Amino acid sequence: MLQLILTDFDGTLFPKDKEELSKEFIQKIINLTDKGVYFSVNSGRPYGTLKKLLNPLINRTVFICNDGAQIMYKNCLLYKNPVCAIKANEICHKANINTLKPFAALRERNMPITEDVMAKKRLFGEEIYKLIFVKNNPLSEDVAELKEIAEQKGLRICYEDAEYLEFCNKSSDKGVATDFLKTKFGITGEVVAFGDTKGDFPMFERANKVFIPASAKDFSFVGAKTVDDVQQFIISML
Repeated sequence: MLQLILTDFDGTLFPKDKEELSKEFIQKIINLTDKGVYFSVNSGRPYGTLKKLLNPLINRTVFICNDGAQIMYKNCLLYKNPVCAIKANEICHKANINTLKPFAALRERNMPITEDVMAKKRLFGEEIYKLIFVKNNPLSEDVAELKEIAEQKGLRICYEDAEYLEFCNKSSDKGVATDFLKTKFGITGEVVAFGDTKGDFPMFERANKVFIPASAKDFSFVGAKTVDDVQQFIISML
């Protein structure tokens, strides 16, 4: 019996050519959650952004935010694994702001970390779930040095591309967050997961069925099936 739907956000639930939920999808999730099925978006995005984009389902969605470091449900914090503020400050001080512009992922939003902010003991006065660095020069030696420093401080790279480098605690990932949900809500039935990057693998490992959008080229997971459109698949098949 289906009990939990887990889906990545960017490139999965929202492919590049689609930036809204269809009316049919919204109604389908309402029907499923009325029957006791949990629907969870498992994303690297902050809570504030996710709840705006999923506003029609804001009280029907379990928000796993910031790569598993924060879980929100009905605007309540269920789980958190913040980065130590002292470590965050030390790492940001080590970053060359000419090549790496730092941001902090807070409860609701991402905010820039300036010299004035770093002068404060607790940075923003809020808990930090991720550190995000914008690469002004992706080939700079400063990038490699920052990775080494973060590793020494107990952080891991949770996302990297040509423009961004993001860190969270080594003990935070989408799989740990999934385990928490299963325990919190007593989920013992079927879990289905949708995703399109290696960061989704820990979530996939906790699922009974795994689906990958066709747009995710050269990406695979053992036993996973390909679907053309995740929203449409959920509407018609689940």
